[in-house]
Amino acid sequence: MPLIENLQITNFKCFKQLDVKGLGQVNLIGGKNNMGKTAFLEAVELFLSSKSAEDLVFRLHCLLEKRQHEINYFELDFFCNDFKQINISCDSDKYCRITWALTKDIINDTEEKADLDVDKLLISISDKSYKSNRFVPVNEFIAPKSFNRDISKGFWYLENGQKLSYISAAKSKELDIAILLSELINLDREDFLNQSLELFDSNITKIRQLTTPNGVVLKLKLKNQENLVLLSSLGEGINRYIAILCAIWANKDGFLLIDEIENGIHFTNYPKLWEIIFKTSVEANCQLFITSHSKECITAFNDMQFEVENCDAQYFELYRNQKTDLITSFARDKDQLRYALTHEGKVRGE
Repeated sequence: MPLIENLQITNFKCFKQLDVKGLGQVNLIGGKNNMGKTAFLEAVELFLSSKSAEDLVFRLHCLLEKRQHEINYFELDFFCNDFKQINISCDSDKYCRITWALTKDIINDTEEKADLDVDKLLISISDKSYKSNRFVPVNEFIAPKSFNRDISKGFWYLENGQKLSYISAAKSKELDIAILLSELINLDREDFLNQSLELFDSNITKIRQLTTPNGVVLKLKLKNQENLVLLSSLGEGINRYIAILCAIWANKDGFLLIDEIENGIHFTNYPKLWEIIFKTSVEANCQLFITSHSKECITAFNDMQFEVENCDAQYFELYRNQKTDLITSFARDKDQLRYALTHEGKVRGE
């Protein structure tokens, strides 16, 4: 059963008010460009990984660093237009989660526009049992030393032993994959991974993790070669495929976020990937939030909705409401999605 069933996002980035209801075990988010697919994943990531004010400050720093790629100056672009407060919350009988709020409180010493050094944000995390809040100078978001912690690799630990991973649209770092693979090995799921690799490419028989003086190296055993082959020497598709499969089991009883799942993967492998995701997410009790730009990928998702028994997979399309000019979500069940895909419906993120 899904851990989060409904999610409410207010004034975060492009979302003034977004309510997503009826989330399933596997959730695919579609829509045109600039409709907030990645922003939605970021909101879920911040919500799940921030159980204290300090956590939220740190995760917001990581988000800005990941997106803006600068270390000297960050634009605090996570507020929707001129709104001063962000709220993200969920209601679920299965997952009781805190609500966090981010309030912008600009202090003006002069009549001129406030300088960044005197801008502050009130970070507030609260639930029924406790409340955590603090004022944070804006420049703290660009000073990682002040956090006194390392950016987690592979996954982020949540409360109650749960874990969360975020697989970005870019190629995964080999170290991150190695950490996820270690978790999968610890759960004795190597056979699952090797069998899945053969489904992806019949020439691949197994993966090996080697320790060298310079770190961990991942290699693959191919049927037509005597020596192991470096994962880094193969294409982006196999890198992404391994990262996704390892991450599902590494986040057993937790969460996995995947941005633009189709990147690097040939369309002929989409059905195999979705079938494995649907079945494995249930076995591992991992709730997935996934975005896609590809009609072929969405079609393969929909086909597997009909083929996999007891499939709890949901499709949500983000679009701009012409009357309110707000980005909202529309949930399509498998029959509605099939009709839209076969009758030129608006499901392709172009």
